[in-house]
Amino acid sequence: MSTLFSQAQLLGRITVKAGPYARHNTIMRVALPQFHIELMSTELISVEGGKKIITPTQMEGEHTIVWRLERDLPAGKERVYELWSKKTYDSVASVKVRTTNTAYIIEKDNKPILQYNYAVMEPPAGVDTAFRRSGFIHPAWTPSGKVLTNIHPKDHYHHFGIWNPWTHTKFENDTVDFWNLKKLSGTVRFAKLARTWNGKVYGGFSLFQEHVVLTKPEKVAMIEILNVTAYDGDGDQQVWDYTSTLRCAGRSPITLLEYRYGGGFAIRGAGEWNNENSVVLTSEGKSRKDADNTRARWFKITGALNGGKGGLLVLSWRYNFNSPQPVRIWPEKDQNGQVFAMFSPTKDRAWEIEPGKFYPQKYRVITFDGDLTVAQAEAYYNDYAFPPECTFSK
Repeated sequence: MSTLFSQAQLLGRITVKAGPYARHNTIMRVALPQFHIELMSTELISVEGGKKIITPTQMEGEHTIVWRLERDLPAGKERVYELWSKKTYDSVASVKVRTTNTAYIIEKDNKPILQYNYAVMEPPAGVDTAFRRSGFIHPAWTPSGKVLTNIHPKDHYHHFGIWNPWTHTKFENDTVDFWNLKKLSGTVRFAKLARTWNGKVYGGFSLFQEHVVLTKPEKVAMIEILNVTAYDGDGDQQVWDYTSTLRCAGRSPITLLEYRYGGGFAIRGAGEWNNENSVVLTSEGKSRKDADNTRARWFKITGALNGGKGGLLVLSWRYNFNSPQPVRIWPEKDQNGQVFAMFSPTKDRAWEIEPGKFYPQKYRVITFDGDLTVAQAEAYYNDYAFPPECTFSK
């Protein structure tokens, strides 16, 4: 079948209902019925004020369309789009993955969003080589290019930007620590790339990581499928999704034991941050004074960076294990005020990972220049947790 359309064709209409929340820059995904044509390139057109407005779209798989609400949709309102096939495939991509000899870098309009390091990163000269590791994100940038993450800090050489450290586990009757590398108990490694994708609306990668027990011979206890997708956006804010899916590597189960550091999503904040120039806030109004050992739907870190103020907001999917998840956030006097924050789903209970099953953990990250208000953070969470209702009609 040809991948070029002989003529544009009206496929149907999509109605978006905002529901109880005002919508702003919302990421939309809608499953479409099967068509008798190959949906390689589509276009949404809405009529507002007598004018036709074109919205860029992108196909995800064979039958899901993705776009971003480029104009606000007030609570209780709806918007109707016409979905058209296009005559030709539009190959122009604004969000791309660039591959280097050591990393996959997601960029928007040639500006970096985040860097995943698949090559082994060596520790600083003179530091124990046990602290070498691959499979983590660093740097993550604000939209204007300020660095938000830190690796191999002197106080914790086993901190790696953005990663998911499982610290206290039980595998084949032994306890294994995949985070504290100096113990030589376990580690996490990049295994292989599944694929990358580029597009007008989003771009990203899917890959495999191995959680390795450092016995002789070594054993792989868990396989992790990591998907990271960044979206086209506007101005001072950038949205990307981080999805980590765990499964047993073989027939042996593994228990992620109860422990204060048990990693769904962890970040070691920028080296410039301290307790005088940065602020951590959770969805429940907690700060570094009282956030640790509480639960949260989101946390936000804001602070002074080289070139100005910036930060990130991290949202936890409401169906994650033990949601709303506990957080581990360093109090303001810890480590000279340096910033560490994580969603720690096993902080107050164990998690059994059984062979043959898949265990997803999903997070959405919004990086920004300047700051976000609590209202903006809540709006991002509501979009993520309670997306607008969409219906398709031919």
